[in-house]
Amino acid sequence: MEQVRFREEQGFGVWVDVLSLTAMGGAAAGQLITLAGEATSSAGALAGWALFWAVILMVMANLFRMTTEVDHHEVRVTFGRWFPYYRKRVPLDTIVNSRAVTYRPLRDAGGWGIRWGRFEGHRCAYLNTSGNRGVLLELDGGKRLIIGSAVPESLQMALVRAGAER
Repeated sequence: MEQVRFREEQGFGVWVDVLSLTAMGGAAAGQLITLAGEATSSAGALAGWALFWAVILMVMANLFRMTTEVDHHEVRVTFGRWFPYYRKRVPLDTIVNSRAVTYRPLRDAGGWGIRWGRFEGHRCAYLNTSGNRGVLLELDGGKRLIIGSAVPESLQMALVRAGAER
């Protein structure tokens, strides 16, 4: 396995986790309480719905994590806490230029997550979970990608160092 030069894990914020889990937990509790009170509900049906809601809660908890890694060959961005549901790999030799930037997630990309929008008048893809800072990658072929980061200067330096070592 390649040595990781940079690694950062980010989430959408504790408030997103709490709000989502509260909403889903409330819906699950409401349904299970209603089923438990019905005379026609079997223990199997109740257990099945409990399992269903447990799986839904685990899937929701998995969604809210983004991991960024840089090694000697590529930068990887993965969404998913325990199992990835989105992965972007950018080989370092395809990066023409990179720099730390401040952007406006709502105005430029329509929010956080896996997004597409505009930055500095050009089309741009966004991978972010919180904040308004990141690293802009200008790729060969004219594509642009902003990777959100709480420490964009460290991510930028890792990209420069890994690229120089190639």
